[in-house]
Amino acid sequence: MAYVARADESEKPLTIENQCAETIYPGIVTQSGQEPEIGGFKLDSGDSRSLTVGADWQGRVWGRTNCSFNAQGTGPGNNGGNNGGGRACGTGDCGGIVNCRATGETPVSLAEFTLASPSGQTFYDISLVDGYNIPIAIVSLYPQSGNSSLQQIPPNLTNPICIGTSSLLGAKGSTEGSHSGTNDSFPIPLEESVSTSDVASWCPWDLQLSAPTKPGDGIYPYPDDKIQRPIFDPCFSACAKYNKPSDCCTGHYDNPNVCKASIYSKNAKKVCPDAYSFAFDDQTSTFIIPSGGGFQVTFCPQGRSSNIISVYKKQLLQLTETGHVSSSSLSDLEGVSVVRTNGAAKRGFLDEMTFLICTVGTMAALGFLIW
Repeated sequence: MAYVARADESEKPLTIENQCAETIYPGIVTQSGQEPEIGGFKLDSGDSRSLTVGADWQGRVWGRTNCSFNAQGTGPGNNGGNNGGGRACGTGDCGGIVNCRATGETPVSLAEFTLASPSGQTFYDISLVDGYNIPIAIVSLYPQSGNSSLQQIPPNLTNPICIGTSSLLGAKGSTEGSHSGTNDSFPIPLEESVSTSDVASWCPWDLQLSAPTKPGDGIYPYPDDKIQRPIFDPCFSACAKYNKPSDCCTGHYDNPNVCKASIYSKNAKKVCPDAYSFAFDDQTSTFIIPSGGGFQVTFCPQGRSSNIISVYKKQLLQLTETGHVSSSSLSDLEGVSVVRTNGAAKRGFLDEMTFLICTVGTMAALGFLIW
């Protein structure tokens, strides 16, 4: 039996889960549509919170770390905030308040959603375009509980994972603790080439949020494994740090044929194959499913990053074109063993989907990728 999804126009669930060892403060910003009841809140380790958004919602979710707020949540808990700059959080701060009304400060890992597009489809992605602070995963809640009009789409087509923190990287083949919705029948294909050392050192020296002290001559050698990196090592994207047109794909570089991946983008793509790494990374980073379901965003999943788009090219193309996966394609998804890749093979593989993305405009034209 093929899996078929049909649109539903009611409110959609948006669940936020914290699998980090520490308390975080998720932030949520709405670009358009019916927003959730709150834009930010405290979430202790192991806890989750269920919200709802409109079927027309377009927005982003991120995690804020090392936060301290006053009792009212209207400012930082300490005088002057972090480093005297008015920030309440170490990463992802949104003006020093709990209930965010603006996007978090870079560097920050993002989950981005457009639930209703002109094509009648839902677009979503994990984005490292603004940098990286903590691991993140997206689980498609398709179908919604109790909604018989929606039939399930296999989770190994819909649930991307990005783990760029070495302490949370699992053994090869491991999704234990990822909370990614994977199962024995439909296992999510994982990135299997990177080592713990690779993940610990993927961020270029000059883009680290808290870079180690420079050597005596004031110049970073790259790479240099003799210099110890911080355990918690958020990473600016080249665009977020330097704001150059060549890194941000603006001005003369506002063209996919001109703007190319930086060292940061290439490293990010190796560690997290299914994540956006720069502005024109649409074809290897965008998930497109029929409108109608909700989502769960998990912070600090454990295991390995997913490699869905590269492995299941045919099935994703069929899902995008028709809204379902045929019986023959479905059989190809069942019980597939973990696929190993070398990090380079996935880039530029989805040429067949170019026309599908263009039918609704680029992600930037939708206001979906860069706000």
